[in-house]
Amino acid sequence: MEIIYFGSLKTDYIKKGIERFEKWLKPYTKLKFKNLPSGGDIHRNSREKILLKEAKTLFSHIDEDSYLVVMSEHAKGMNSEKFSKLIEESEVYSRKLCFIIGGYLGFDDSVYKRANMKLSLSDMTFTHEMAILLLTEQIYRGYKIMRGEKYHY
Repeated sequence: MEIIYFGSLKTDYIKKGIERFEKWLKPYTKLKFKNLPSGGDIHRNSREKILLKEAKTLFSHIDEDSYLVVMSEHAKGMNSEKFSKLIEESEVYSRKLCFIIGGYLGFDDSVYKRANMKLSLSDMTFTHEMAILLLTEQIYRGYKIMRGEKYHY
């Protein structure tokens, strides 16, 4: 399982939160994080050029058989139980689950076309760093639900 995102994590409390959930996930799965460089500065390049560059970079870092879940505020959400089933099904069918969090401009259409699923964390909009933290927490919660274990710590 992998979370791929553009840019870098800069906020200390976000990094610490992600590290905490990553540590708690170790008995269940190896969660990999891959940060990719931004496609450029909007003041120097067009939106389309930046999105296309990010899409090409992304495609060079994912396996063809990965089950691609694009995180998007324009998608539908799901509750934690359904999210847990998504994780469970990926394990049952031995498919690599790959969550993608786009850059500050979103995604090129080619990324949406390649996606197996589009998923929203909320009707609200979050920073990319917060989205990574929330997604990591939901992955941990998903494993706890899947194993029938209590979540609250």
